[in-house]
Amino acid sequence: MKKFLLIIFLAAFLALGTGSSDDRTVQSGEGDSPENEVFPITVDFQCPRNFAFHIGDEIPLTVTLEVRDGPIVDLVNLPQKEETHGSFEVRNVRVSKETKSGRTLYTVFYQLQAFEPAIAVDKLKFPPLRISYAAKGDWDPVESTYHYRSLYSQPFDIFVSRTATYFGPMKDIKGPIVDEEAIVIWKATTLVGGLMVLVALITWPWGFIRRRRRANSESPNPTARDCALKALQEAREKCFNYEDHRKRLFFEINLILRNFLKDVYGFNTANRPSIEIVDQLEDGPLREELKGLVTRINQVIYEGDSPVDLESIMRQFNGLLESIDKTTHPEMNDDKAG
Repeated sequence: MKKFLLIIFLAAFLALGTGSSDDRTVQSGEGDSPENEVFPITVDFQCPRNFAFHIGDEIPLTVTLEVRDGPIVDLVNLPQKEETHGSFEVRNVRVSKETKSGRTLYTVFYQLQAFEPAIAVDKLKFPPLRISYAAKGDWDPVESTYHYRSLYSQPFDIFVSRTATYFGPMKDIKGPIVDEEAIVIWKATTLVGGLMVLVALITWPWGFIRRRRRANSESPNPTARDCALKALQEAREKCFNYEDHRKRLFFEINLILRNFLKDVYGFNTANRPSIEIVDQLEDGPLREELKGLVTRINQVIYEGDSPVDLESIMRQFNGLLESIDKTTHPEMNDDKAG
């Protein structure tokens, strides 16, 4: 009886175990039923010559992104010019876009340089690129923008030549490729700039000398009136520093007037009073006005009168200089008026 019950129990256990296994097989099959989907963005790397680059050479690398089924791609996170990506320095980058047959093809052209400080290098790894993308379902109507996700490409290996043997001495490293056109432009610019500086250094002093000579030849000789006015201005500046500057200025006016009459009329003014010098002039209004001016100057200098009327004497003196100059140089005054 016990054996019979044991056999029935084992049979029931096996039956339940088999049914449970069948159920798990169906669920697993249902889990594998969805079709395998292909990601709509593919990234490919191309290099015209992926071997024998030297450290410092410019390496052309083309990255191709193929987008299908309408995802939106943003390439803002790709390495830009003058930036560093891994061991590489980006010297130049150019992006082109082409749409055909429902596909969008982005082509990124890189010019790279690497200066990996290693004695022997077999290859350099170009790190994965970060590509931002968004699907139609990532549109946020509240913020009116897409929520981008990040996609990282596969890395790419670039093989380079060794700069030295493993146990040998270091060989000369080739420098970066230099743009010959830029060198020619730079040399031409330097040459032209040097020539311009040389011409300026030669011509500027000569031009300055010529201008000075022309100015000296064109400017007329100063007249007696010009010399008297200049001397009067200097006398005012010199006498201003003294307490009795008004009286001192009368002395200066007397001296300037004597020199002026000497230059204009050729009078002998040595050891002669100013009033006698004026008496040598012909009768006329100028003579009388000069005598009145000299008389007033003598009153201040020799008789001790207060020089309160300095400004009026100055104006009278300037007017007499102008009047005498007109009578002695009428042709020059006509030219100035013209």
